[in-house]
Amino acid sequence: MRMRVLGPVEVEVDGHPLDLGAPKPRRLLAVLALHRGQPVSPETIAEALWGDEPPASHAVTIQGYVSGLRKVLEPDRAARAAGTVIQTSALGYALRLPVEDIDAARLEAAVRSAGAAARTDQDRPWLLAGASDSDALAATADLLDEALEAWRGEPYADLADDPVIAVERTRLHEVRTAAVEIRELIRMHRGDAAAAARRLEVEAAVAPHRERLWLLYAAALVRADRQVDALAALRRLRDTLREELGVDASPAVGALETAILQQRVAPGAGAGAAPAAVLRVAVVDDHPMFRMGMTGLLGSLDGLELVGGAGDSAGARELAVRGVDVVLMDLDLAGESGIDLTRELVRMHPELKVLVMTMHEDDDHVAGALQAGAAGYLLKSAEAEDVQRAIRAVARGELIIGSAVARAARSRLARP
Repeated sequence: MRMRVLGPVEVEVDGHPLDLGAPKPRRLLAVLALHRGQPVSPETIAEALWGDEPPASHAVTIQGYVSGLRKVLEPDRAARAAGTVIQTSALGYALRLPVEDIDAARLEAAVRSAGAAARTDQDRPWLLAGASDSDALAATADLLDEALEAWRGEPYADLADDPVIAVERTRLHEVRTAAVEIRELIRMHRGDAAAAARRLEVEAAVAPHRERLWLLYAAALVRADRQVDALAALRRLRDTLREELGVDASPAVGALETAILQQRVAPGAGAGAAPAAVLRVAVVDDHPMFRMGMTGLLGSLDGLELVGGAGDSAGARELAVRGVDVVLMDLDLAGESGIDLTRELVRMHPELKVLVMTMHEDDDHVAGALQAGAAGYLLKSAEAEDVQRAIRAVARGELIIGSAVARAARSRLARP
């Protein structure tokens, strides 16, 4: 026997629905299911069925409803035998069904099991923690799918609103949302970020203050190559929390914004073909001292071959035709635009990667460079190891935003 309370109450046996009769017997059964096996007094049942004005003979009427339900639920029960599904005691009536036979209980059990199998990173709740067993995740996803499919509408829809019902409905909505969060996190992990983003968008629209849900939504957008939409979603979350609740977003929101700007939402996200064993690198900067220092640095790093340096667009074009993997590009070239030169070089040499290194951290310069085709954006104050990592990352096809630029962007995003 299976009972459904995640919507109007229903009972089925061997896949066949039972006819529970008129609304009041159905409501009585829902009241018993709500109390999860605990005895319910006739007075409590009467209030649920008739409100503040129960009939004088309500106890007898309730007995008749229980008798009718027993005939439906236990058709083979011997005459005058005690009921086993609905039991009677001095305290009232109790529904005796195994927990796994009620859809609400199965949903809760599925979420508990999924939470143990698909643990999230404590500081980055948009990622699964540690190594994940693909078979176990698939089984967890199937379990959650089955539990979520049982949700047919407002829980205990047969019952009128009262404080007890309101609390239980709220609790079950929380359980359902937790199930969706875990299910879509698994979906992202298994490579279907676009579908996860669509589902999470619907859920986020009706839960504007649920931070974890919005974090997952933003992460799904990023993995679906919608970084701008992801940042906008997090900004919307910040604004909503501040304006409607008077609170600031948690540090996890800032951490995800930084991860998005630095393309670190998921391990290996955006990775393309493996880089060559030795990367050929050129420097384009009109400042002789910076060009000299950078060429010296690059020449000392393993796995990098310095092709040369240039201070203007003409010199940059000559270097590009000599076969360069990565160009370090300044944005100010003695009156020439490094953004325009970036656009020209990546159009003429599609395999070339441009890593901007400049003094500008404002949004217009960052956006302009990325729109022109730059694969990365660092400030000239970046540490040598950051430069080396960025060169290798852009050569792999990743989009890299330096930590200083990301911090500046985050600061602007956080402003009211």
